Amino acid sequence: MIVFNHHADVCNWASNILFGHYGAFDDKARAMAVIKDDRIIATVVYTDYQPGISIEMSIATIDKTWATRHNIKAFFSYPFIDLGVKRVTTLCSANERDIIMFNKRLGFKPEGYHRKAHHDGSDAVSFGMLKEECRWI
Repeated sequence: MIVFNHHADVCNWASNILFGHYGAFDDKARAMAVIKDDRIIATVVYTDYQPGISIEMSIATIDKTWATRHNIKAFFSYPFIDLGVKRVTTLCSANERDIIMFNKRLGFKPEGYHRKAHHDGSDAVSFGMLKEECRWI
């Protein structure tokens, strides 16, 4: 089941999973959560919304079973269909090969390498996806 409410609580859950602490996302962030057995197993947090242009998304998960076609479609429908943005951006550590491959499998294209830009002090890789490239919607 997917829920799109309780944004502050869901953002804090994601913040703890991604960064090891609460409060990494501001009050403007919106979040979707995948619920299984009455607990959150995955979230996507949307930040830095630029109306009609772009939004950033961060996915946090503790259980790989969240990644169904239905859930992925919901995660991408919100920015591309509901908000009408032209592009979605995501960042990850350059050291996280599994996440880099996952982003590519979702359809993100690598766009940049950012030295020491990840929250853990490592280099970061930015990825982008244009609406017309999204195979999930």
